Amino acid sequence: MLSFSFPNWVGSFAAGLLVVGGLVALVMAEQPASPAQTTGGDAAQDAPDFSLNTLDGGTFRLDDQRGDVVVLNFWATWCPPCRREIPDFVSLQNDLGDRGLQFVGVALERSAGPEEVRAFADKMNINYPIGLGDGSIAEKYGGVRGLPVTFVIGPEGTIRKHIPGMTTEDRIRPLLEALLRERS
Repeated sequence: MLSFSFPNWVGSFAAGLLVVGGLVALVMAEQPASPAQTTGGDAAQDAPDFSLNTLDGGTFRLDDQRGDVVVLNFWATWCPPCRREIPDFVSLQNDLGDRGLQFVGVALERSAGPEEVRAFADKMNINYPIGLGDGSIAEKYGGVRGLPVTFVIGPEGTIRKHIPGMTTEDRIRPLLEALLRERS
């Protein structure tokens, strides 16, 4: 009977490839979205309405924001790219909020409860409404397959940009300023 065995180096090589592939996937997941990823579709579609119980005891309802530019961000406290983009969102809300910009954050947490998310928001100086999502809002927006995911909703209530992955103030500010000019 013939028997065949692989040399020892083949198994080590295969294991090494798996490790390298995993590291590449991890690094790619934490990179900011490229301009190609932030172009969105050609045709704007209506943004589905939703209500979110916010951690400050209020309720955020998208339809109540009609006429304003809304940035809907799905994030989590355990998500490193989410943590990196929040300071940019805080800055944009500070700079453009009085012109009709409203950020809203939907925390999709694995295990953190309202107290942990509130403590995180305080630590990060989040200055816009946030609430814990149960997945139903994410489903209305086509499902969230990774975090962060951001949707920019124009003053007329249509999705103007879908941004999978992390974004930055430099990348999103020109779009927000253009949409705010449309309000006038």
